[in-house]
Amino acid sequence: MVEQSPRSLVSHGRLDVPATAGRRERCDLCGLPIGRSQAKQAIRGGELCFCCPGCQYVFELLSNRPEGAPTDFRKTELFKACIEAGIIPQDEADLLSQQAQTDVHDQDGVAPREGSELAHAQDLTFRVEGMWCAACARLIEEVLRKTEGILEAQVYFLSDMAQIKYLPGFLSLQDIFGRISPLGYRASLFRDSAERSKERRDLLLRLGISGFLTANVMMISFALYFGFFQELSQEAIGYLSYPIWLLSTPVVFYGGFSILKRAIFGLRCLRISMDTLISIGILSAYGYSIIQMARGSLHLYFDTASMLVTLMLLGRYIETQAKGKVSRGITELYRLASQKVRLLSDGKERWVTPDAVQPRDEFLALSDERIPLDGQVIEGQGEVDESVLTGESRPLRKGLGDEVIGGAHLLEGKLRLRVTRVGCESVLGQMIQLMQEALSKKNPTEDLADQLIRWLVPAILALAGCTIVYLRSKGVSVDETMLRAITVLVITCPCALGIATPLAKVGSIAAVRTRGILIRDPGGIERAKDINTLVLDKTGTVTKGDFSLLEVFTLGIDEKEALGRVASVEVHSEHLLARRILWAAREASLELQPTTGFEVSKGLGVKGVIGKEEVFVGNRRFMDKEGIVLAPSLEEIAESRELNGATVVFFGWQRVVQGFLAFGDSIRENVQEFMGVLRSKGIMTCLVSGDAEETTRAVAAELDVDKFFGQAIPEDKVEFIKDLQERGFRVGMVGDGMNDAAALAQADVSFALGTKSNIAQGASDINILTDDPIKVIEVLNLSALTMRIIRQNLFFALFYNALGIPLAVAGALNPLVAVLAMFASSLTVITNTLRISRRHLAQQT
Repeated sequence: MVEQSPRSLVSHGRLDVPATAGRRERCDLCGLPIGRSQAKQAIRGGELCFCCPGCQYVFELLSNRPEGAPTDFRKTELFKACIEAGIIPQDEADLLSQQAQTDVHDQDGVAPREGSELAHAQDLTFRVEGMWCAACARLIEEVLRKTEGILEAQVYFLSDMAQIKYLPGFLSLQDIFGRISPLGYRASLFRDSAERSKERRDLLLRLGISGFLTANVMMISFALYFGFFQELSQEAIGYLSYPIWLLSTPVVFYGGFSILKRAIFGLRCLRISMDTLISIGILSAYGYSIIQMARGSLHLYFDTASMLVTLMLLGRYIETQAKGKVSRGITELYRLASQKVRLLSDGKERWVTPDAVQPRDEFLALSDERIPLDGQVIEGQGEVDESVLTGESRPLRKGLGDEVIGGAHLLEGKLRLRVTRVGCESVLGQMIQLMQEALSKKNPTEDLADQLIRWLVPAILALAGCTIVYLRSKGVSVDETMLRAITVLVITCPCALGIATPLAKVGSIAAVRTRGILIRDPGGIERAKDINTLVLDKTGTVTKGDFSLLEVFTLGIDEKEALGRVASVEVHSEHLLARRILWAAREASLELQPTTGFEVSKGLGVKGVIGKEEVFVGNRRFMDKEGIVLAPSLEEIAESRELNGATVVFFGWQRVVQGFLAFGDSIRENVQEFMGVLRSKGIMTCLVSGDAEETTRAVAAELDVDKFFGQAIPEDKVEFIKDLQERGFRVGMVGDGMNDAAALAQADVSFALGTKSNIAQGASDINILTDDPIKVIEVLNLSALTMRIIRQNLFFALFYNALGIPLAVAGALNPLVAVLAMFASSLTVITNTLRISRRHLAQQT
């Protein structure tokens, strides 16, 4: 490995930048000889030298991390991983080998820098404030994708979130944010709450000033309107017109600055958005009014321009508040994931950020604090509330050896914990990753709305242009033509349509997140309402999966000897029953024997060789498959146990079944209630299990399910679901997310129960962190509510447009009424969508 150099960059855990540039002998990162390397990096007025491009790129990655450079470069996981991967040389011989390979690349005309940088691209998630509609997100995406050094970019309007993959060697965090700010948006890391507050204050200030000035514009305009009913002198018109112009100018150019700015940058990027429509409407009304004012005309529309800006700001403020409510569950996860850690090191406490902590580090949590990271208790006891993650508000007693989830609230006590998982592997990290994936996916309804908006915006501009041509050809005056064209632009602006579907989607994802339910695929929410058949896995879903060994039955051999042999084979297995067998063997103080040739037959059993004898452990099908003879008398005794609901595991050697183990498992307390609700909804229920037919039948009879299928291997479960689908049923599947992955993937909608520590794994559409099946009912109810709200939102959005366009062209509406109608459309959609949050808030209380 690399030896520590006394003058390396990280020798004292900080950047030691030379004051003057000059050729030096040792690499400023790893401390190896520089040799012929030309890799250099200018920093803080000085220059750092590196032995190879790999060291330079690793330095750039670490020094440009969004959270700041590490205190000790050599102790980072990236530095260690790069040594293991050969990017940073391990010693001088390795360095010489790399330099020789670089020479060959150079001779062949290959640029090694590009490949190395691509291999070290970093992911970054940050907040973007100021987006008004889905088109804003598309504009930012377009700009980011065209930025050198950014490989991928996705921007999510409803969650105010952006995800990119970028090369730190090309651009820094400030460079990325600098590309966004000229567009009229603010970018910040999720922990920068001050930035979000600043954005809200700025919006509120613009709204307050615009509202006050618009109110005065409207009052003076009313006086001007009297000119249509009685004669006003040119002097009187001037006295009224100029104050209106002076009051409306700051409204248009200060209050509407962000709207106009985004429209201009959108046009520069050849992107037409709703900001474009609104800006054309504002500037048309304002510019035409200036011309009319110069002519001394009464036909002024400064009030329309001012009201349009003010109502857009008001709508934006209401929408921001609504987005905050519907996405509160999402932003709460980011807040929990960025809590500082009281790290214990060398008997001292110090506060550090979560990214500075590694697995097996130790930290302290005190009473009434949030536990910042996943950990195992190594000292102390306390009451912990995990409701912020699981949705179940009940205190859990935690003591020595217990696992604790990061984000949980320590109600009382003091815990010393050892870190078990960090970053994306932690429960919080997996939840955030899952929700990011869900937000990035679009359901069919959302795709349809997006396509409609992309077509609608240019169509509206074309419609306004056609209105002008048509009315002028019919001899309508210029004043009246402009009035109707502006009204068409305003009344048809599809702002409500742009938020109708995504706002409901984010609202549903965030609402159930607080109930311990994570949506992996938003399409699952759309499909869940149509389920008419639900397939339930038995073990761990309708039963607790907490097996206890009830009996060891043998044909004449010693029971302890039999249990010891079975445990010696099962020690290599990860099955739940294997753990129970091992626990029973330890309780009996049995010594396990070495096993070789261990093999697993998925869904059937395991086998291994002890000494020179092959031992088989599994179900009937496994024994039959391996040619192990099961005596009729023994099978009859096993069936009697199965009829009582026990799970039977056979074991044998010498080609004969020598006995069986009987395990007991109990049905969950609320499963009967769950089954009753399913029956009341008219949903057919099916029970599948790898257990014996008799055991599955006994549980099915107790729960009164419609169909059951016992002794089913994973492939059988898939075929069972396929058969139901071919017969026209829309099938949901409830399982554990891992052992039932194939069946879950086959189902129309899949639910995984009890996935608290393996959230990002499995193949389910919907993850339920706890093992409470009642939450499946919550998802079915949410699906029906969400889709009903989406349909209503789309109706409201399109209804206003369909009704308003002919009225605007006919002259039955004026721009002021159109502004109010557009605002009413957006407000209706927002208010309707908030029902999702209110419904689930009511469930929590």
